[in-house]
Amino acid sequence: MSKMKRRHYRVPVSYEVVFYWEDASGAVYTTRPRARDISNSGLRVESTVAIQPGTHVCLEVPRHDSAIETVVRYCEPEEGAFRIGVEFDKEQQQLAHAAGFSLDYYEILQLSAVAEMETIHRVYRIMAARFHPDNPDSGDPERFLLLSEAYRVLSDPVQRAQYDRQRGEPTRALPLFQARAFVDEKEGEHNRRLGVLCLLYTQRRRNPERPTIGLIDLEEMMSIPREYLEFTLWYLKQKKYVEMGQGADFSLTAEGVDFVEEHTGAKDLLMRLIGPAGNASAEDPVWAPSTAPVYATVQ
Repeated sequence: MSKMKRRHYRVPVSYEVVFYWEDASGAVYTTRPRARDISNSGLRVESTVAIQPGTHVCLEVPRHDSAIETVVRYCEPEEGAFRIGVEFDKEQQQLAHAAGFSLDYYEILQLSAVAEMETIHRVYRIMAARFHPDNPDSGDPERFLLLSEAYRVLSDPVQRAQYDRQRGEPTRALPLFQARAFVDEKEGEHNRRLGVLCLLYTQRRRNPERPTIGLIDLEEMMSIPREYLEFTLWYLKQKKYVEMGQGADFSLTAEGVDFVEEHTGAKDLLMRLIGPAGNASAEDPVWAPSTAPVYATVQ
């Protein structure tokens, strides 16, 4: 008999979760199994306690606040413990993703969390070709969709920074902002203004449903002291190029869009932030002092 193919591609994980459930008498039980792999539809755990298939279980992860309703689909003994599979119903899958019960995008692309952008592009091209549905030998439609989703997030500097914060990873400054052009006193302030505008332009264009970037994210991505960044943002708000929503989230206005498109020519280094790849490397020749560009003054 041929081995049944799994309906969903699963990614190995290793972290503790909490299960709560009731028996037929109404008694409440709890246990802390260890998650072993996860897919978009469910989770497999290793537990010291058996749970009857069909039991409705409330699932929590200690590092997240939300709880997800799941159903036990199987419970099998395995080396002195139990292998338990729980499934998210369709209504809970989106909530599970938002709450952090989601696939690890770095695991999907088999990348380190500190992988450079060039590596992300290269690995995705290789894996996408292998698992594309049109590949007769190794095509896997579901895995291809997961690869595409992981690449969509990790190839965008803004979304990657936000994703890393959700995972608890330290956010790395974008190499572009380490250039001397962003540090010098007067010129640096002008370039920081345009850098903020370009980041917000990218965010609005690629994620129109959530066009904002928080002050903390801007501070970490640009590696600029908050006292400098606050002055930059104050100026841009006064010029009505950006606006601040609830909390310290900033978004680009129509005037800001016009300014970015008018002042970032095709040869400007900052175009790398608003182009398809959205990345710049410190090894790029344009970083040489003799070719460092002078950016438009935001005024």
